[in-house]
Amino acid sequence: MKSDMSSIFYPAWVLGRDPTQRIICVSYGQALSNDFASAMRNLMRSEVYAQVFPRTRLDPRRSSVEEMATTAGGFRISTSIGGTLTGRGADQIIIDDPLKASDADSEAERTRMHSWYRQTLVSRLNNPAQGRIAVISQRLHLDDLPGRLIEDGAWDELSLPLVEWDRRRIEVLPGRYFERKPGDILHPARFSDSWQKEQRSLMGERDFEAQYNQRPMPAGGALFKLNWLKRYSHPPHGYQVECVVQSWDTAYDIKASNDYSVCTTWAICGTHFYLLDVFRARLEFYELQKKVIELRDNWDASVVIIEAMGSGISLYQNIVRTAPLHWLQGISPQHSKEHRASKQTPKFERGEIHVPAEAAWLEAFEKEYISFPHGKFDDQVDSMVQFLTGVDSGTIMQRAYAARQYLSGQGKIGL
Repeated sequence: MKSDMSSIFYPAWVLGRDPTQRIICVSYGQALSNDFASAMRNLMRSEVYAQVFPRTRLDPRRSSVEEMATTAGGFRISTSIGGTLTGRGADQIIIDDPLKASDADSEAERTRMHSWYRQTLVSRLNNPAQGRIAVISQRLHLDDLPGRLIEDGAWDELSLPLVEWDRRRIEVLPGRYFERKPGDILHPARFSDSWQKEQRSLMGERDFEAQYNQRPMPAGGALFKLNWLKRYSHPPHGYQVECVVQSWDTAYDIKASNDYSVCTTWAICGTHFYLLDVFRARLEFYELQKKVIELRDNWDASVVIIEAMGSGISLYQNIVRTAPLHWLQGISPQHSKEHRASKQTPKFERGEIHVPAEAAWLEAFEKEYISFPHGKFDDQVDSMVQFLTGVDSGTIMQRAYAARQYLSGQGKIGL
């Protein structure tokens, strides 16, 4: 029903309430888009529609499935990914199924879709401040259109997995919520356990998780498993914490296609490590330098690690020039990212890595964690692995001890 609701009923309802509205409807193929338009045209020509919306009438001179208009000047244009929209603007844009399931693994098709969306479609809003864009889709790939838009932020996301895998609270009316917990079935009477088992067998785990549970997984399998992460409701007490450490993975520039600069903040409690915070942003170099100092002060970190590669080298050198910093540690990575990460998996399997049960940054962190090394971004994982590698090498605890010695000599702490 998602396509009926979004591409047939909804635009007909909008034009019924305001026949001057201008709507562009998009699907992956023109034939599919025309099918939706034809169904909407039949609905708007019906007697029931005329009774409900007596002010709205289709213009008989402009009533093709590619473009149907009302007598008041509103319209609905049907097009497909890659279609021409030169000179046409809209108050609302509805994108329904922008990618075929069979094209999901084609990088060329995904690139074509993303390019057309950004270079052509977004600019078609008549009023960018008030216009609306809705994307309705099953998830097909980590790098599909919904995946990119969620990554960009500033979107309202409604996700309805068949088998719930998270705790979800959805506002359906002001003050009224639909709540789901892990394991809940969206429609138990229709989707039985035996049906799910059969579909998983027919489709494969990867396709089933993407299309039915809105959770696309990488093609080659991920290195980390979500159930390896331990959850905490409250951070460790101060007496349990040996030291607080921050690990920076910095990006080269702030282009939208590039990685982020990331700082993960950790509490070391013996052989257990608690992720306290994740900062993630694209920053100009001068802002990045200020942010390193700011976050270190906010968390009173004993050690701040910066990767001694690329922009991290300049960042490290610039900060060191400002003062004799006792808390700064440069680490040069050895071997590939995958190799370094794989060496840390035993800590996760043993349950030594703890993350909060709730945090604003947690969802983005988990998505990157479970998709590594096949996801679009790996900056948060790089920061985490860098911290754990530093723990193994002994450099972190040595630096933390040196920092305590330094501060003790300044009369700031007592050993």
